[in-house]
Amino acid sequence: MSVLLRYFTRCKLQVNIHKTEAIFFTLRHPVPPAPLHFQHTVIPWNSQVRYLSLLLNPKLLFTRHLTSVTHKATSIFLQLFPLLARDSMLSIPNKITLYKLFIRSVLSYAAPVWSNTSSSNYRRLQILQSKCLHVIGNYPRCTPIPHLHTAINVAPIRDFIYHLTDNFSAVALPTPTPSSAP
Repeated sequence: MSVLLRYFTRCKLQVNIHKTEAIFFTLRHPVPPAPLHFQHTVIPWNSQVRYLSLLLNPKLLFTRHLTSVTHKATSIFLQLFPLLARDSMLSIPNKITLYKLFIRSVLSYAAPVWSNTSSSNYRRLQILQSKCLHVIGNYPRCTPIPHLHTAINVAPIRDFIYHLTDNFSAVALPTPTPSSAP
């Protein structure tokens, strides 16, 4: 902590102690470590931390994060329902645009971080996406999900998130180019 304090002082950075939290990432049941002290203040250890609207827990399972995300996306869907419903005057491409802008962007926020989550978490995201697509296309509930995706031309949520993750990895980790021989 003293090294961090010297670094922050040298770079003229201010730390808001009241917003500072500590978390211990481990796959095991952690033994509570000694309390952290920074600028004569105790920093508490927490079981989950919110960082840039991403809920992090010690095992990095992201279940709680995706639960909160699906609740947010559901509330947005309910607010947009009059525009997405079958009696709306909007065309289907406009409804899809609304879905992609407001609902899918919430579902896929920080996807490169949590893309390795369990298949049950992806299933919950897919259920919400399917509900939205049923309403947008005015399809009955018994419509098979693959037919729904091909008819509306929207990728399944897992494929979309894997595509985002691949793009993120390609940009974040550029491939080295071979140097030219003299």
